[in-house]
Amino acid sequence: MLVLFDLAISSYGCKTRILLRHKGLEWTSLAPPDGYGSPAYCKIVPSGTIPALVHDGFTIGESDAIAEYLNELAPEPAMLPEPIKERAMARALSRFHDTRIEPLLRAYFGQVAPANRNADFIAENAALLQRRFNQLAEIRTPSPLLTGTDLSLADCGFAPSFAIIRCLQGLFGFNLILPASIKAYEAALCAHPSVCDEYAAYAKALDEWAAAKIAG
Repeated sequence: MLVLFDLAISSYGCKTRILLRHKGLEWTSLAPPDGYGSPAYCKIVPSGTIPALVHDGFTIGESDAIAEYLNELAPEPAMLPEPIKERAMARALSRFHDTRIEPLLRAYFGQVAPANRNADFIAENAALLQRRFNQLAEIRTPSPLLTGTDLSLADCGFAPSFAIIRCLQGLFGFNLILPASIKAYEAALCAHPSVCDEYAAYAKALDEWAAAKIAG
């Protein structure tokens, strides 16, 4: 039995749920008892982070490690390319997202409440975000996904990030122009059968979270 500790607004939780859907696996989602980081949750997951997966008494955190575990647990459909260089590229693209793009998006969360907004920070962070997506387009031309026609581990984290960008641009109105190849990638990824429902649910959860923040 697979149990996933996550929250509806967790981008890495969304990433993991996309992977579970694509693998055709059944799982139960649970909110961390008393919230993530709580003493009760840390008794289950010592790091206190989400998502975390529990499978037959085995517990593992960190979304990349969970992704690799699930990909080996259920080998089909494979979510890493067969050629060794392409597998390395898939992992590199996943890390590029997690270390270069996601932190910039997360940095905006503290700006959602109107009283906390800093116009200079919003603009400067958008410029950094623009640079990262320009770099992504130089690193890889999706065709239509990052490793070809099949969904891979490299793709799953980008779906919630595209939803976050949509939400944040609606709130802040910052200027971000995705390169044409990345814009096409966004459309292909978010329309993928294993992605579209999770993307829609995640976008809804984000909108509700932002509305609550704005309302105070």
